[in-house]
Amino acid sequence: MKKLILIFCAMFTASISFCTVRTVSSNPSTLGQFSTIQTAIDASADSDTVYVYGSPNTYAAFTIIDKKITVIGPGWSPDKNLPLTAIVNGATLRNSPAGGSPDGSELQGLVFTGTVNPSQVQVGGDIGVNNIRLIRCQFNNPLQWDLGSTGHLIEGCVFYNTLNFTNTATYQNILFQNNYFFFSVCCLGYMVNALTNSVNVRFDHNLFTSSNNGGGGSVVMFNTNCRFLTFSNNIFNQANVGGNVSFSTFTNNITNNITLNSSNATSNATPWAVNSNVDGGGNITNQNPAMTDQASVNAGSGSPNLNFTIASGLANNAGSDGKDIGLLYDATGSLNWDNSKSSRLPRIFSMNITTPTVTPGGNLSVTVEARKSN
Repeated sequence: MKKLILIFCAMFTASISFCTVRTVSSNPSTLGQFSTIQTAIDASADSDTVYVYGSPNTYAAFTIIDKKITVIGPGWSPDKNLPLTAIVNGATLRNSPAGGSPDGSELQGLVFTGTVNPSQVQVGGDIGVNNIRLIRCQFNNPLQWDLGSTGHLIEGCVFYNTLNFTNTATYQNILFQNNYFFFSVCCLGYMVNALTNSVNVRFDHNLFTSSNNGGGGSVVMFNTNCRFLTFSNNIFNQANVGGNVSFSTFTNNITNNITLNSSNATSNATPWAVNSNVDGGGNITNQNPAMTDQASVNAGSGSPNLNFTIASGLANNAGSDGKDIGLLYDATGSLNWDNSKSSRLPRIFSMNITTPTVTPGGNLSVTVEARKSN
């Protein structure tokens, strides 16, 4: 076991060599330095990294207050043998009245079953938390943004619940890129709420879809006057984005399987044609994007493990960047939806003992296969 830990540490250090790495495990069969994420954070200094092992047990919620910390789990569907995820009951990032800031922190490869608040209101001074990176995480409960802030990247994530903003606050320089938004008709009223005062907030190459296989006329993706947004290269599949979005620019998006209604038919199918929105060109109204698993998507499947690639059709190579509209499948680099299932850390995919019996003083042979999803 000691040798395996050294192998992992060597792999981890090669990837992140500028900080101290602390390991956390709530699984008795896996060795970690800490059993809770919070104790590892408390023991960490600014710019340290906390690596959370996959476990059958849920980790307690954690708070980052006065230092920049990176917390990394194995991913929302890790590509490895024994693909345990790191399930966490929520997280909070807020500034400390005594000084210090979590600005620049990153949450990566975690599955959240409780609310995540990247910029929480607190007693003693309300200062927004800036430059947060939410990478390859899954959110089963709301993502709650209490305070205005700037400089965030949300990439490769799966959303099953609401993104709540504060309509009196200003949010700027935020990129939502290569994410999967699934609206469950039985459980949600909307996906994005009160993103009212926006400056350079962009949704690019995302898939918005729902369980409403009868059409998206009644599905409200954006709620409460979301304004001044930029939408580019997105698929809105049986998902109405138009009714509550105004003064926003749409470029190279496609809507599909939208049921028109008599009261607001245009806004359902063509959000760029209403509410003082701007048609930036290249948009496609109510046409099949022809994803490989399009039939399953239309049937209301909420699985982010479906094949969303586009081999041909109107969405193929039709993005403003010359790529397919929808989720990205870049052959190189980190922007490949298949890679988004796992965190960016190198990982042990499998380990096999090839000498089942060893004589006293003999050698034990172990084959280890490592992979990365950069």
